[in-house]
Formats: sequence, structure tokens, C-alpha cells
Amino acid sequence: MSRYSPCGIDCHDCEAYIASQANDLEVLAKHQKNLKEQFGKDVPIEELYCDGCLANGRKIGFCTVCQIRLCCIEKGYQNCAACADFPCPKGSFIWKEGSESLANLGTGD
Repeated sequence: MSRYSPCGIDCHDCEAYIASQANDLEVLAKHQKNLKEQFGKDVPIEELYCDGCLANGRKIGFCTVCQIRLCCIEKGYQNCAACADFPCPKGSFIWKEGSESLANLGTGD
């Protein structure tokens, strides 16, 4: 599995990924609480398990329908940096100026 998700998030730094790999319910519960407090999202804990965006395994519920991820899969790319249309509007919510995701894809500051 690639270290980076299609959008450039580092899976190895992702709270949900780390906790899923360690089966750490305490960390997943904290992540669940953070999602509720920060974004108003009430995500069941079983939907927070993740094995990575491009892995053949569990994915956080909202990642299964992520347009960035689905586009990369459809085009056969590991990440968006391989696409001639990058950066595109699909990732405008994450690829802000100074974005760590952009830097991970080799295009950030």
C-alpha cells in the first residue's frame, strides 16, 4: 500500500489508520469524539476503521465515496499527482495554500 492516499494525506500519520492497525478502540473513540466536536459528524465507531484508501480492506465510511479516491481508481493512478488535471476542483477542500497534502504530492510550498 502507498503511504499516501490519492489526495496526499499521509496514511501513516492518520489517527484512524494507526488505531485501526493496532485495533485501539480508545483512540478510535477519541477520533469519533473529535469528528463530532469539530465537524458535527456522528460517525459510528465501526465506520472509523481504515486500512488505507487504496488497500483492499476497511475504509472510513465517508472515504468509500470520496470523489478524489474514486477518480484515481478509475484512472488507474496511485495519487492525483499523476493526473494532468491536478489540482482539480474535486480536491479544492483539501488542497489549500500551504496544504500538507499538496506538499506530500510534490506540489506544495
